[in-house]
Amino acid sequence: MKNIWKLSIISLSGIIVGILIGIFLSYNRNLPRIEELERTTISESTQVFADDGSLIGGFSVEKRIIIPSFKIPDVVKKAFVTSEDKDFYRHFGFSLTRIIKALLVDIRRGKRIQGASTITQQLARMLFLTREKTIKRKVREILLAIQVERKYTKDQIITFYLNNIYLGHGIYGVEAASRFYFGKHTWELEPHEAATLAALPSSPARLSPYVAPKKLLFRRNRILLKMADEGYITKKAAAEEVKKPLDVINIHTRESKVVGAYFLEEVRKYIAKKYGEDIVYRGGLKIYTTMNLKMEKAAEEALKFGLKKLDRRRGWRHPKVNLLKKGEDLKKYKAEQWKLGIYEGETYPAVVLSVSKSKARLKIGEYRTVLTLKEASWTKTNSLRRLFRKGDIINVKIDKKENKNIKVSLDQIPEVEGALIAIENKTGEIKAMVGGYSFEKSQFNRAMQAMRQTGSSIKPIIYSEALENGWTPASIIIDEPVSFIDPWTGEVWEPKNYHHIYKGWVTLRRGLEESRNVITAKLVAALTPEKVVEYAKKFGITSDLKPYLSIALGSFEVKLVEMTSAFTVFPNQGIRIEPYFIRKIEDRYGNILEISRKKVHVVIPPEIAYQMTYIMQGVVQRGTAQRAKVLKRPVGGKTGTTDEYTDAWFIGFTPSLTAGTWVGFDVKKSLGEDETGSRAALPIWVKFMQETLKDKPVEKFQVPPNIIFVKIDSYTGKLAMPFCLHLLDEAFIPGTEPREFCSEEDHLHVLDYYHPITPEE
Repeated sequence: MKNIWKLSIISLSGIIVGILIGIFLSYNRNLPRIEELERTTISESTQVFADDGSLIGGFSVEKRIIIPSFKIPDVVKKAFVTSEDKDFYRHFGFSLTRIIKALLVDIRRGKRIQGASTITQQLARMLFLTREKTIKRKVREILLAIQVERKYTKDQIITFYLNNIYLGHGIYGVEAASRFYFGKHTWELEPHEAATLAALPSSPARLSPYVAPKKLLFRRNRILLKMADEGYITKKAAAEEVKKPLDVINIHTRESKVVGAYFLEEVRKYIAKKYGEDIVYRGGLKIYTTMNLKMEKAAEEALKFGLKKLDRRRGWRHPKVNLLKKGEDLKKYKAEQWKLGIYEGETYPAVVLSVSKSKARLKIGEYRTVLTLKEASWTKTNSLRRLFRKGDIINVKIDKKENKNIKVSLDQIPEVEGALIAIENKTGEIKAMVGGYSFEKSQFNRAMQAMRQTGSSIKPIIYSEALENGWTPASIIIDEPVSFIDPWTGEVWEPKNYHHIYKGWVTLRRGLEESRNVITAKLVAALTPEKVVEYAKKFGITSDLKPYLSIALGSFEVKLVEMTSAFTVFPNQGIRIEPYFIRKIEDRYGNILEISRKKVHVVIPPEIAYQMTYIMQGVVQRGTAQRAKVLKRPVGGKTGTTDEYTDAWFIGFTPSLTAGTWVGFDVKKSLGEDETGSRAALPIWVKFMQETLKDKPVEKFQVPPNIIFVKIDSYTGKLAMPFCLHLLDEAFIPGTEPREFCSEEDHLHVLDYYHPITPEE
């Protein structure tokens, strides 16, 4: 029997050799030139980096990161050699013995099962040939492999191979795979991790750690033991490595915790517009952005927190889907969101299996749990039957998960939207950008694209112009009902204060601190709307503002990024740096394609900028933004609310950072009664700043040399006397400070001066 097998192998070998010699000349003429291997343009991932150089994402058709040979450790090379081609360092491109053995196995089993390609053959196939299973393709593959071996060293071949091999989930090459599966570079891999990657090429989909972890673990351990047999690692090391778990990154954690989706999309759009879509996905660019990871995470969490809180104030929305009405089996139903697993802290759809007044039985994936009235207390209901019924799909948050037990609370995805953007004052760098509640829910970037009425958030620009035109923080304007004939529309315009409260004598400072609409309207009328529009353009407002008196109340639409950039002028001593989000772009070879240059604009004098900064600190200390006092450090800013509470704004700053928030619906729709900038937008800003400023030293706003402080009565605007109750060290440009002392009679002109402003006003 043995002699028969030997004769068969010898005969078959002769036939194969004869065939190879016979067809070599005919196939060799049509082969691609092997020199093209070095010039082959490989589709390589574009990588995007944060301001500290850490990788935050990328764009690709094929996720691939090319690295040189010296960055691929020997243990990785040897793991793949062990797995794919143990004779790699001994053959000349193909293994005749492997081909014959594979062919015999295929003949015996009646179908093609065995693969016989060496690493060199695999490389030739993936770069120059198709994957069709024909004799012609196989012969061409062998001939190309021979040419590759003649021209390149073994180390060059294994490097080409390891940069191109497909390793599942759209990942090509060991560096992209190392980052995807383990969150580390190739040169940081341990032997068991190298063996895990080496186990994948034979069937990346079937052996994925997220599909068949046990099969992958078994194959990984076989490779480790074979590496010991080949002398690549010691038997002791192999014994230790096989005990280790797969330890790959949780796929749900990676996919659900993508940071900066809106930021990344803005980068992608910029690159695509300037360099083309193909470069974005295949060019292997390195894009260094201005994003600060800590700030971006804080911004995303703060916005979700604020929108959820507002959404709950608007009340419970009854479920829109009932499975029983659709004729579906509750026990068989499977939501798409369940497929990647159920994780603590996340929100998932749940099926209501039954419901009584005090509790409901729910199904979330393979889990069963009970929801009580306590976990739905925010709805203020006394019966769960008023909220939902059997068969409804509701949203719940996983509060705790232990083994097969979970605890949940009632949740709902907000309908209301919002945005947050943060800009570094001194550089113009955008450090955080969040364009909505969820990028998966909506890709529309409300921080960069949405045009919304500004409300009172435009007032600091108007007040700044007033200061430049002779007014001072202590100038008195009468707060009273008033009407104007708008010269542009010819209509009568009657601005109203919040809750129709008027206070008589009001200083310019107090007019902004308390956001008195009448005061701003009188300023615009005196300055003229035309000049206000021109002045706003100096602050970088490019949106279409009309010279109407109603500009005083922010009736025109502006982008959040424009308003936030405009506010950087105040803490930045009158200078605005145009905002940008990309520092530098390099091609795949390290050549610099572009580098950002600061575009600096001198907008207002530093003295005016400081006076406005000081006044807006008063907005926080005594005015409409008192909720920000919790930060216990110098900050300034301005709230904004539009008619019918359709838009809520807060833009605020520290000496180094300005951040803007907007909250509203994508269509004009009221947020609800008293949902002002102070109530709807400011808490988001505060939460963002609390996290951003944590563990950072307290900064103070720089006072220009040409500023003096004079103690005045902040209600009458005159020099303080002992009987004055509202003392303030006010900032003046020398020569503009008040000359008169306050009298008791002056206080009679101040109506309701004893009534402090509330945060909602």
